[in-house]
Amino acid sequence: MSRLIRAAVICSLIAGLTAIIPLSVSASDEPLPAYLQQAQSAVAQVLSKGADLPALNDDILIAQNSLRNAEAEYKKNLGWSGKLDQKAEPTVRYLAEAARLQAAVLLARIGKQDQDKEKSRLDGLITVTKSKIKVFDDLVAQVKALKKQSADQTSQITSLNAKVASLTAELSAKGSVITSSDQKTGELLKALDEQKKATASSEQRVAALTQELEGLKQQTAQLQATGEQLAAEKRIKAFEAEAGKLGGIVKTTSAGLSVTFPRSQMLKTTGKSTTLTPAGTTTIVRLADLLKTYPEYRIKLRVHGFGQPSRHEDAAATDQMARFIREGLLTKGKLEQATVEALGVGSAEPVYPKGNVEGNRRVEIIFVKK
Repeated sequence: MSRLIRAAVICSLIAGLTAIIPLSVSASDEPLPAYLQQAQSAVAQVLSKGADLPALNDDILIAQNSLRNAEAEYKKNLGWSGKLDQKAEPTVRYLAEAARLQAAVLLARIGKQDQDKEKSRLDGLITVTKSKIKVFDDLVAQVKALKKQSADQTSQITSLNAKVASLTAELSAKGSVITSSDQKTGELLKALDEQKKATASSEQRVAALTQELEGLKQQTAQLQATGEQLAAEKRIKAFEAEAGKLGGIVKTTSAGLSVTFPRSQMLKTTGKSTTLTPAGTTTIVRLADLLKTYPEYRIKLRVHGFGQPSRHEDAAATDQMARFIREGLLTKGKLEQATVEALGVGSAEPVYPKGNVEGNRRVEIIFVKK
């Protein structure tokens, strides 16, 4: 903790000294570089989301100080034309990227806490759903009991109808007992009417319970659909968090989630010989484990050269490197061929100036949903 405090104090002093040095900048200043804007945005998100999390204060302070140093270095190296000195750009970019990466780690931790809260909410929702299912089962039992009662009453009606028929035949055969038979017939008809009314009431109750049962079925289906959607979203967030632990630079692109590593971290090239570094082997094993845990994803692997033409860094050379990494990943992970797609880009897509050779030599892993 004392080291963090000392670092924060030193960074604050540097930022303060930079702030009081008068800078003459022309009115035609260019907007801040994209990487500095991204760092500012990431730190702002952390400040907004982590305001109520005292446990993250020290880590947030580190991200803030890195951003302040980047801004101070940027201001310090602005020329009279409002453009950044190219010699200072790597330092500014490094400080800004450090602030953005620190903010990204903090956002992942905040996201993990949000996931834990969501899990608690889902557990409560599951408890409520189970309670409703219990009510549903009780209603089903009631419906079965009422149906049985209705069947018994129908049987009684059939029996009474048989007795009425028997008495009618008896009346025809025994004219001397007509009065007595009429009385008995009346009683039986009354009982029959009461049974019919009871049956009608039971049928209405069965219809009402059936309608209520259908409503509960619809609610259950909706809850299940919501649960499945939440589970899918939770799985995506968990995958992104695990991808962030690979150690590369993580960003979301239109093609999918991208993780970029320095090429020297993955490969060691000597003349025509290319081998995996120990760190590269470890990364491949972790990638294979990640694909086994989340089989709904496949990989697009792209190897880049530095930003100038060279037969050692052209598309064919980097394509050979990409195939080498792909074969290592398929072999160590025992994966299907279609799981990994490899391509050498050569020097066609530099992200840094041509002088930053190692910055442009990179391995990009893009996770794409199948």
